[in-house]
Amino acid sequence: MTTTQSDFKFPSIHNFPPFYTRQPTDSTWESQLSQWKDLILGYCRHYNIFRIDLNEVTAPGVSELFENSKLKRRLSIETLQEIVDEMVQKGDAEWVDGKKGSKSQAIIYWRKPEDWANLILGWVNETGMNNNNILTVYEIAHGDLAEGQPFYELDQFILLKALNILVKRGVAQLFKGSSDDDNMGIKFFNTS
Repeated sequence: MTTTQSDFKFPSIHNFPPFYTRQPTDSTWESQLSQWKDLILGYCRHYNIFRIDLNEVTAPGVSELFENSKLKRRLSIETLQEIVDEMVQKGDAEWVDGKKGSKSQAIIYWRKPEDWANLILGWVNETGMNNNNILTVYEIAHGDLAEGQPFYELDQFILLKALNILVKRGVAQLFKGSSDDDNMGIKFFNTS
């Protein structure tokens, strides 16, 4: 197999069969948790993945991240839920349907909402859109001006969290749209 620039380089632990089974010893499990967390964050950052469906990614033959076909080993959904629970506690993930929900979908914070907010605000200031201009939420994540920015194609859930951070800072104001979040507008204020 030839590797390209975009291929993710898995750490050697990914080829270690016990890595795919929850370890019963607390100290070993803590190490395993940490390695899985780092691997998930790195993989999601590399491929710009913002959310994972745990039922989907733990199905056979679906995800190279949670399955090593050469070893014929795959992480169970129960173990992945425990890993994501730990990531949620550390602020590296969030359950889409809350902590008491089904725990079937998770938002992965390989970059925190606060950091996304800073990137968006920097872009707004650089482009001069901080002069009471109003943009739609869609334009920020999918518009022509945003193309090439780190937040281009950002997951809507994370984008709204980041924009709400800017609102709380007093540098922006959100306006409800007519039907969905894409139609929401946001006005950026000149704070300099």
